Amino acid sequence: MKARLLPYRKLSQHEHRKLRERLDQFYDTTTEYTAFQALSDQRHCWEHVIAGIRDRLKSKPAAKLKVLEVGAGKTGFGRYLAEHQLRDAVEFHAQDVTRSNEQWLRGEADAAFFGDISTAALPPGYDVVFSTYVLEHVTDPPAHLEKIWSLLADGDLFIFSPRYDLPGYVCPSARHLSAWRRLEFSMRAVSARLLALFWREPQFLIQTDLAAFHGPFFLDADAVHWVSLLDLKIWATRHKASLQTLPIGAPAFPSKDWLIKRLGTAAVRIHKS
Repeated sequence: MKARLLPYRKLSQHEHRKLRERLDQFYDTTTEYTAFQALSDQRHCWEHVIAGIRDRLKSKPAAKLKVLEVGAGKTGFGRYLAEHQLRDAVEFHAQDVTRSNEQWLRGEADAAFFGDISTAALPPGYDVVFSTYVLEHVTDPPAHLEKIWSLLADGDLFIFSPRYDLPGYVCPSARHLSAWRRLEFSMRAVSARLLALFWREPQFLIQTDLAAFHGPFFLDADAVHWVSLLDLKIWATRHKASLQTLPIGAPAFPSKDWLIKRLGTAAVRIHKS
């Protein structure tokens, strides 16, 4: 597919399917993707999920909570629950797009599900759902979010993701393109953010050709969705849900870590009542 950056609704169903197939093929065959190989420990994000679980337990003290991690990879969240003495209070389910870590997930979680979130046979009625650095890899963000929202009974949806909506910032997945094409993408992104702000319509920008398909892997070379915090806020408002932005860690100002965690990360808690 030719490299383009455009709102998700401007891609045909055929284009969405072909892009998803190509991305899944990459994940199934790559040997360089550390997220599938190294143990994931995202405690600076997960501390907010733990807080949400504790809040939920106050209203359901006698019942086990159902918690789902979307795009779990080689998650360490089960161990993190145990570290906080919450493992026995939670029925922890994990979902992932590939079976690369099936053995690990079946040992870490109470149940594991595989395949695209829209087709995986997940049960409804979760108290807490969360994903950590997954939304940027989703080729149809509205369908993804709607499916997750339908699985949540009432409670909290936590999303942690890079954000690519700062003016002038170009997603790393476009590094294989020429300087002129990257400038074009930057201008398209700014235009899309202005449209979202003016029309109050989420744009959910999708890139159709990724650096990950053309050379050695590097961080975010496979980011197909240019995540925008504004898109998420508008989406939450349309669903009559409250959205809270969350601080990640305690980075020192004005370090690079501060810039990444405060300006370059979308970290939200969306409450469904």
